[in-house]
Amino acid sequence: MRGFLVVSVTLAQLGCTAALAQVPTNPVQSADRMQVANCVRQGMSASPGCIGLVAVPCVSAASANDRAQAEITCARREEAVWRERLTLAGATLERTLEAGARSQFAALQLAWQSYAVQKCAFYGASQPPARSAGLQAGCELREVAERALEIERFAARQTRRPPAAPPQIIR
Repeated sequence: MRGFLVVSVTLAQLGCTAALAQVPTNPVQSADRMQVANCVRQGMSASPGCIGLVAVPCVSAASANDRAQAEITCARREEAVWRERLTLAGATLERTLEAGARSQFAALQLAWQSYAVQKCAFYGASQPPARSAGLQAGCELREVAERALEIERFAARQTRRPPAAPPQIIR
């Protein structure tokens, strides 16, 4: 059973890596990272308001001729920040979990990634062709950002738990 668990976790991690590899890479800009971090630091209840903090002004600054491409580029730029936060929150959470829970979390992340990719592909395909790529990139940004915030909140609760009491020896 233990060997099966190890193989399952390994396959789930490889699957997550493959799914993540499908997303175009976009290096995180430190100014974007700081802007999102400052917004989130102001309070987790206001954090959903932080989504679009980088992308919206970026698109607004683009010329009318470049707007369609800017929607994609700017969404990917901010998504890189949120994806980085998601990865770090996931690693933090995994450190607090036991082996079985880590395996479940890896499977959950794989399922979430598959869902997000399919949801946004469907959403993009249902839009007018001239707007579909930009709207799909925006959907992916929202999905990754919302998942990052969810995992960050959960990881924070897990790390604040009091340590388990040492076993009591009864004599």
